[in-house]
Amino acid sequence: MTNIVPFESGLDRLARKLELEARLFAARSRNEATQRSRSWITVDLEFLYDRSRHKAYTTTEGRDAEEKIRWPFHQVAAISWMKIEFISGEPLPIVEGPTVLAADVMDERAMAAAFFTALEDNPNAVVTTWGGETRDLAVLRRAATTHRLQVPHQLIDGSPYTRERLDLCRATCVQAEPVHLDELAAAVSVPAKPSPPKEIGKLCEAGDWLTVREQVMADVLTTSVLAVRYLAAHRQIECHMSDTMTAIADATLCAFPTSDFARRTFAP
Repeated sequence: MTNIVPFESGLDRLARKLELEARLFAARSRNEATQRSRSWITVDLEFLYDRSRHKAYTTTEGRDAEEKIRWPFHQVAAISWMKIEFISGEPLPIVEGPTVLAADVMDERAMAAAFFTALEDNPNAVVTTWGGETRDLAVLRRAATTHRLQVPHQLIDGSPYTRERLDLCRATCVQAEPVHLDELAAAVSVPAKPSPPKEIGKLCEAGDWLTVREQVMADVLTTSVLAVRYLAAHRQIECHMSDTMTAIADATLCAFPTSDFARRTFAP
């Protein structure tokens, strides 16, 4: 049987050509926008222990149970994030946040959903943490499956080397011994952690949410400063460093004008 080629008029060919050109133009525009603008979202979490479920687990497993309360039993108690966007040719970044949420006003599902929405609204942003691959992101993925939430695309790839995330601890240490966030911060004179790290879990369980909020926000600010320094040193961004630090501090004071850490410790 002879194949019959449908007739295409001149207007049809023109319409098809215009549609193809429009698609190519849109693709070029997206690529150019990506090249002109790059953004990172730093995030940190604090946790409560689900002691009742862990107790049930250890009772069932007996002597074979893991005594340490590990990440499956960690529940989101507080979360903070900040977006920093660098635009080619501009000396200062656009800073959004920090956002700080805690369990005194929102449950785990609501906090995880709010952060996931922030990532979905910024699909090109690189999720940036200090050691987040070892716990924070695992807890967020567990929260998504527990509460029937959809994981944003930045958290889907299980590889710790994906370009959609940056674990500053891994990137900085490489094969050197991993260090704590406050260790590196102290070594390079960046303010960090208003409360001792080992006390924050107790503060969460005690319901001292003002202190918990300060801590989680401080971790995001410290991580943000270290991230900017890292990205500039590794030729991924260009910026006026001191003015960028001031922009981060100003955004924080605008969001939290009564924060002691922001006003007294973090301010340049």
